[in-house]
Amino acid sequence: MEPYRNMRPLLRIGDPATRDRMLADMRDNLRRRGGDSTLLLINGSPSAGPYIGKTLQQVAAERGTPPVETALEMIRTGLDMGVASFNMTERDIETFMKDPYVMTGSDGSSGHPRLYGTYPRKIRRYVLDKPVITMERMVQSSSAQVAEVYGIAERGSLTVGHFADVIVFDPATIREMATYVDPERTSVGMRWVFVNGTAVVIDGQPTGALPGRSLRRR
Repeated sequence: MEPYRNMRPLLRIGDPATRDRMLADMRDNLRRRGGDSTLLLINGSPSAGPYIGKTLQQVAAERGTPPVETALEMIRTGLDMGVASFNMTERDIETFMKDPYVMTGSDGSSGHPRLYGTYPRKIRRYVLDKPVITMERMVQSSSAQVAEVYGIAERGSLTVGHFADVIVFDPATIREMATYVDPERTSVGMRWVFVNGTAVVIDGQPTGALPGRSLRRR
């Protein structure tokens, strides 16, 4: 029955009344997100390759169909891909970052550059280049504060007896390299990385060690 269950959304698209309702909802959603130029297509299946790294606006222009019809047709034909939505202003990001209750984390999945580049980008863009926050605040909001809020014991600070999770980076060169087209490019400027006391990066080169472990709230 599972294949039939997965077909139900596609069958609903074939119903004219349902299709019209879906298109209306999609138009409203697209309007609220800032338009078709704010949606970037990422991390798709091989068949979606020609569209990866393009906006919905660009794909619609290439196909000669309106944006929402383009998106719905891509869904109907089974093109599997994700979408990055650019609907926050840089000013909003900087304002949130300055709030003492805000921490930095990443829910990045395969295909999104934040999986590989969140922290180097924060250091380079918002500490060294602008700056928006201090280096001390950047470190605290990405380590000790996170461990405290989530109840992760013996982590997040350089304390005797705690697990040694340590990074050493070069402020002159640190920079994220991952992009939406090439999301798994590793950052530069990370010189040494220790996880649970074991070196996983030495002089900028991975060692192949995998000492990480899953963590549970205590």
